[in-house]
Amino acid sequence: MAKFIFKMQSVLNIRKQKEDSIKNELADAMRKLEAEKRKLAELEDRLENTVREFNEKTKKSTVHELIEFNEYLSVLNSRIRSQKENVNIAAQYVDKVREELVKAMKDRKILEKLKDRQYEQFLMEQKKLEQKTNDEIVSYNYNDSNTGD
Repeated sequence: MAKFIFKMQSVLNIRKQKEDSIKNELADAMRKLEAEKRKLAELEDRLENTVREFNEKTKKSTVHELIEFNEYLSVLNSRIRSQKENVNIAAQYVDKVREELVKAMKDRKILEKLKDRQYEQFLMEQKKLEQKTNDEIVSYNYNDSNTGD
């Protein structure tokens, strides 16, 4: 039996490699997004703790301490806004890479379907050849047995 050769196997291999590469890139992007979310959560916790501390000390604090607390709260709020922007940027990047992955998967699947169809066609052709060979053998044996009588 002949061996099936898919003429576009190298292209399929490249598409698989590209898909794997994008999967790795997506995993990295998702890890970065989670890290950015953790930073944001830490900043929000710090703000919450600072506000709680500020409320507890308000009665017995000096004006100078209150001003420092207020400035620190402003800095924390600014950091939180900045970190929220970082989270949004990371989330947008994850979405972009995910879309690239979907496209790469579609491209690979198209070639795999083509390969499957060509393989099925190859099998049918092989079956026809085998049937033809069997018919020739039977025909030869029949003619040989009729002439040998």
